[in-house]
Amino acid sequence: MMRTQFLRTSLIVIAIFGAVAASADQCVECHKSPLFRVQHKTLFDYYVAFEQSVHGVAGLSCSDCHGGDTKTEDPALAHIGVVENVRYDKVPATCGECHVEEHDSFVGSKHYQIMSDNGTAPNCVTCHGAMEMDFIFVSKVRGTCTFCHNVGSGNAPEVPDHAEYILSQINIIKGYKHYVETYSKDRELVAAIDESYDRLSSYWHRFDFEEVAVESTNLLGVLREAKAQAMRDRRK
Repeated sequence: MMRTQFLRTSLIVIAIFGAVAASADQCVECHKSPLFRVQHKTLFDYYVAFEQSVHGVAGLSCSDCHGGDTKTEDPALAHIGVVENVRYDKVPATCGECHVEEHDSFVGSKHYQIMSDNGTAPNCVTCHGAMEMDFIFVSKVRGTCTFCHNVGSGNAPEVPDHAEYILSQINIIKGYKHYVETYSKDRELVAAIDESYDRLSSYWHRFDFEEVAVESTNLLGVLREAKAQAMRDRRK
């Protein structure tokens, strides 16, 4: 009896491990290999960046953005469709599969129109990076804008200053917003703040600085009052 039970348990364990092995993401298994680090260091480093990124932490697979077949161990089959997905002009559509609202806003921007016409304008990865997602750093955004918008080019050189100020405001808003969402008892107000923040995000991804300035000023005023009220409520 005990031997039969042992055999059954062993078979279950083997089946479980077999299923895990069969479902392993072969993209990850290949790119994280120490051997791959020696032979293809750039791509290995790309995997390391992915593992530590917002997308990696969220549990996305390589194929969610790049396409390809994660189940096959044949490199030729695994990479079918990958090049198409990561082409520069395909990046917005690829990101837009998950980030729908941001994509739709970006499509309404001048940057998207220029990129569609000649492929040279910024797209999602220009500001957000492919992996690091450090777009909240004001200095990086200013430097990115300055690459095209500078005095020498004569191409709206005031843009970096505007972008720096606006993003600084947005970062302040995010701090207030987190506090209010956590402690405010007025959930209707929290919902209204979320709607305003969504509009702000839409204007930002469309690079509509005038609308961003108006929305951020109004939202910041609401959040300051909401935070003050939440602090009073907590002291009661």
